[in-house]
Amino acid sequence: MKNAQTAGFTLAAVCDAHLPAAEQAKKDFGIASACSDYRELLRNKDIDGVIIGTPNKFHAEQAIAALEAGKNVFLEKPMAMNVTEADAIVAARNKAGKILQMGMVNRFKGSVQALKHFVETGRCGSVYSAQTFWYRRRGIPGFGGWFTTKAMSGGGALIDIGVHMLDLALYLMDFPKPVAVSGMTYNMWQEVGRYTYTSMWGSPTPGGKKDVDDYAVAVVRFEGGQTLNVNVSWALNVGFMQPEQGLRLMGDKGGVALEGLDSPHVYSEEAGHIVDMRPYFTNVDPGLEEMKHFAACLKGETKPMPTAEQGRTVQSILDAIYRSSAEKREVAVE
Repeated sequence: MKNAQTAGFTLAAVCDAHLPAAEQAKKDFGIASACSDYRELLRNKDIDGVIIGTPNKFHAEQAIAALEAGKNVFLEKPMAMNVTEADAIVAARNKAGKILQMGMVNRFKGSVQALKHFVETGRCGSVYSAQTFWYRRRGIPGFGGWFTTKAMSGGGALIDIGVHMLDLALYLMDFPKPVAVSGMTYNMWQEVGRYTYTSMWGSPTPGGKKDVDDYAVAVVRFEGGQTLNVNVSWALNVGFMQPEQGLRLMGDKGGVALEGLDSPHVYSEEAGHIVDMRPYFTNVDPGLEEMKHFAACLKGETKPMPTAEQGRTVQSILDAIYRSSAEKREVAVE
């Protein structure tokens, strides 16, 4: 909400299923109205766009309703619970003729944009393989709450943090068409009483459910022969890893990498020598930058950079990894 206001939006209304939370936001940000039913918010004809940041289960229902109400939509990741829902969102966007921007915040980091320029100018040549990872030793969010309940979230570590790294790798690879996936997911910590941790995002829910993955690994094959290795965890018995997240792209002329999300590297050959480079870049607030981008889209100055179609592609790979794990074989990507 703060970023939206800084980006130039007037916050006309706020909705939360827990009305006291909406009322508090109304007070904190000087918002005109608050409600607990999103349909009430959508009836406001003065609203140009909505930002949907609800549990994954409600993304499709709310995004489609917003588009049908004539609103432009900023939709947080992941796009939906599955690719069928993602297709329904894209169809609603097409029918409404409105804007839908996916909330893929890390694309807006200065480090990522610096590497994107290196790739686009051909410094890697032909990219044939990539790797991306995010390892948390102990990082299960809100154990027992909606994050760890499949009926509400659609998945665990893969759909929560894996979606970020998957999107970044595909973005830097210029979104090649995925054709097949071989993957496995693991749910090793199923009871909060058996889960040893030092800190937790959110609070545990006593007696709550955890029926989602805390570790996932996969190989994605693309139509042009490229491959992508994905490795993500909420909880894993590994030694201290620094950085805990990153990605690499390998090409026939060079490569690029992110160590963490803010340390870009370029690897190439110059004048007969192997050369490593550390690009300088402008540090920005990616959350603010994506709100500025959404504002520019609503003004007709540009088109969404994280598109609905790309959100759908990411969703199709997530679905395929879960399906591959369940069937214990390589599967085609829808």
